[in-house]
Amino acid sequence: MWFLGGFACERMRVKIVSSNPAPRLMVAQPVLVPGLSRFWLMIGVAALAIAGLFSLVLVVARTPSLSDLPLFSALFHQALVVHVDLSVLLWFLSIACLMWSLGVAHTKQPIPYLEEGALVSFALGMVAIALSPLDNKAEALMSNYIPVLMTPLFFIGLGLVFAGVLLMLVRFFAGAVWLSEFSLPVRYALFASGFIAWVALAAFVWSFMQMPRGLAPQEYFEMLFWGGGHVLQFLHTQMVLVCWLLLIGALLPRARFNKWLLKGVCSVGLAVALLTPVAYVLWKVDSFEQRNYFTQGMVMAGGIAPAVLAVLILPLLWKWRDLRKLGQRALWSALTMSVVVFLYGGWLGNLIREQNVVIPAHYHGSIVGVTLGFMGVAYLLLPKLGFRDVVRWRTAYWQPFVYGGGQVMHISGLAYSGGYGVLRKTPGGMDDLAMGVKVAMGFMGLGGLIAIIGGFMFVIVMGRAMFQKEA
Repeated sequence: MWFLGGFACERMRVKIVSSNPAPRLMVAQPVLVPGLSRFWLMIGVAALAIAGLFSLVLVVARTPSLSDLPLFSALFHQALVVHVDLSVLLWFLSIACLMWSLGVAHTKQPIPYLEEGALVSFALGMVAIALSPLDNKAEALMSNYIPVLMTPLFFIGLGLVFAGVLLMLVRFFAGAVWLSEFSLPVRYALFASGFIAWVALAAFVWSFMQMPRGLAPQEYFEMLFWGGGHVLQFLHTQMVLVCWLLLIGALLPRARFNKWLLKGVCSVGLAVALLTPVAYVLWKVDSFEQRNYFTQGMVMAGGIAPAVLAVLILPLLWKWRDLRKLGQRALWSALTMSVVVFLYGGWLGNLIREQNVVIPAHYHGSIVGVTLGFMGVAYLLLPKLGFRDVVRWRTAYWQPFVYGGGQVMHISGLAYSGGYGVLRKTPGGMDDLAMGVKVAMGFMGLGGLIAIIGGFMFVIVMGRAMFQKEA
């Protein structure tokens, strides 16, 4: 429903040049001071690269004729936990920390080495999570939003990651009053993202304090991460708004948007997140009412803001599609694929009826849309962080198409097979399915492999930009 709601704003005017600029707001590129920000980007790319290695196991375990191989079947759930946590949780949080760091890079730290401590904590947490499958007896629990491995190393890593985010938030708000480098809409969206992050961390703590005793591990972590996990989704969508605004500002510097519309778009996630205490005050953490409260909040508001902005941006990208042949073509391809895949994932959400693979098809579309936006802003920021400029590179231009196109194939196969009851989070078991469903699952597997290639293309481009000197 939120997807259809986004299209209600389709007729709102967006002009490249306005004769009356007063009610409209230009989204310009910032002049940034790198500081320690480059290391947040490096950590994020490393997390994405490691997640790509684990995704190979997932694709093979979902592909007909390969899915019943004992090795891949046994590793499926452990690989799924690490892949999800690295490619969604850590990659997304690293981009959030990157943007917060850029906003206050030229300000003095309130506590010496505060951001350095945040970086070290986050990086050590990433390493611990990546190494946690070495405990081959660790049980994998497929809790929503943050799946876990029942091993001390995993929980140490998760704690270090959140400690790093907490320290970075302290750093951000201590110097956020000086966010003058960013344009007003970006500045406002960044402020909102910081408050959303605080609410998410508070929700995890609040859930922990209300957890009943005697629960089975699967049920325990499902309840523990449910509230805060939903709020984290608002953080991710808020941050993709920041990235889209930066990208459209780089591609079309004279683009003007209605300032009240932008302010409204950037306020949706914050408004819903600030209502989080209502769920904890009125209902217990194990109640159906609280669970449904967060679910309905996500359904009604989770994608409205990005959908509205995507609908406004997409016609501009089509009108100015000649940009794909010019000097910033990698930014054009990344932004285009980001908004297209995000909208496609949102549309698939309307097809969800039961617990099957239509659900991961929906959230994979939304997640991939966010990821592509983050990839595009990574390309944009590389030269500003002291690395090589890649926006003219052919590989950087084609990478979003390969990654996004592969993911469209992947989620389309998932959505089709989900209509025939293929279960989520479960490998194998496809021998008795109809041939059409097997073909769809094979199409999904091929798309997954193509997407993995696109992911590694991104890592290669970023690696060359960061570590290879100019020819």
